[in-house]
Amino acid sequence: MKRFLTLTLTILAVVSASAATVKNEYFSVITPDDSWFLTNDDALRPYGARVDVARMDARGATLELARIDYIEGAFDPLLYLNNQVVAKKDVFCRSASDITQVYESYLAGHTTQCVNFKKTSNNYKYDCEAMTFNVGYGTVLIITAHRSGSPSLINRVLDAITFNVDTTPMTTAAQCVNAASKVVAKHHLPIGNNEHLSGVEMSNDSSTVTLKVTVPYITRESVNVPAFVMTKRDAWFQQAPEAMKFNLLLNNITQERKNLKYLYVDTKGNEIGTLLIMPEEYEYAERERAERKLREAEKKQQEELRAQQEAERARQEAEQERIKAEKAKLEAAKAEEEARQRAIEEAHRAPITHVVQSGENLTKIAKKYGVKIGDIKKANPNINVDQIKIGQKLQIIRN
Repeated sequence: MKRFLTLTLTILAVVSASAATVKNEYFSVITPDDSWFLTNDDALRPYGARVDVARMDARGATLELARIDYIEGAFDPLLYLNNQVVAKKDVFCRSASDITQVYESYLAGHTTQCVNFKKTSNNYKYDCEAMTFNVGYGTVLIITAHRSGSPSLINRVLDAITFNVDTTPMTTAAQCVNAASKVVAKHHLPIGNNEHLSGVEMSNDSSTVTLKVTVPYITRESVNVPAFVMTKRDAWFQQAPEAMKFNLLLNNITQERKNLKYLYVDTKGNEIGTLLIMPEEYEYAERERAERKLREAEKKQQEELRAQQEAERARQEAEQERIKAEKAKLEAAKAEEEARQRAIEEAHRAPITHVVQSGENLTKIAKKYGVKIGDIKKANPNINVDQIKIGQKLQIIRN
């Protein structure tokens, strides 16, 4: 059965008949008069609700405004303010300047975390304030701005906010701790997505090391934790130094055979669960880790060996191609030389016609061409070579 909590802020100004009203499933806002412009913004509809309130001057320029967000999930107000406003992650605050230190205020029976900052828009300077606080199991973020040097009336509107908060929890602290314990026990992880390692203690007999784990935003009773904020929590609370410290602690515990005890507490220090893990589980985790590293090393070694084999095969193929090309080159040179020699020999064996000159005789002619006198006579059977005459033509054939 859903129970509804209604928080009504004291109205300092009388609401006139011409007042404007805007409502959604989480809260409603009533303006003191009709000079205010109110709208519902559906951008946060999947996670909560937003109302924009504005008052304009005679020219239609903004004199002052407020943006009121209600987000499902009881976030830590200080962390939410630091991450969404001070770190300028909120779109409204991206051009913020002169951001003050976070200070506490009081609103609707709740301690609020607040900051002041300045903003320039459309050539006007604005004095701004951002505040966040928990209502029921949700978080309220209110950002106000009014033109510098002008009186601010926005608090008259804020005084008329009425919150309708569904207090039925979606997730209990015990369920969160149980889920986190299962994750830790299964995967041997030091820090779950919604946990923060904050302290280490040792038992009197030195047999057990206790890690204090703070579960952010969770109280002993219950909390509504929407899934969409899990990613942001991971980024805020998963810190490398803590993981490094835990790994060193894990090694020591494994070597010294100490038990590891998780003590879960909420942000107020209330104990909300424990989890005890024995050294055997760590030894098993260490063996698994060592075997995984060995498998990875073997796989890497095999890949490197295959790469080396492929490289050697490619080198051998390239060498074979080089030898083949060199052999072909030598064979081509040899064939070219043989052809040249054959051409010389054929040219040497071709008949030569010699015209007898003055003072020549058969002996001189034979000597000139490197043949025998008998060869000349044989090649010229129709000529009396013993009585050669000037101008006579002789055929010379060399062997």
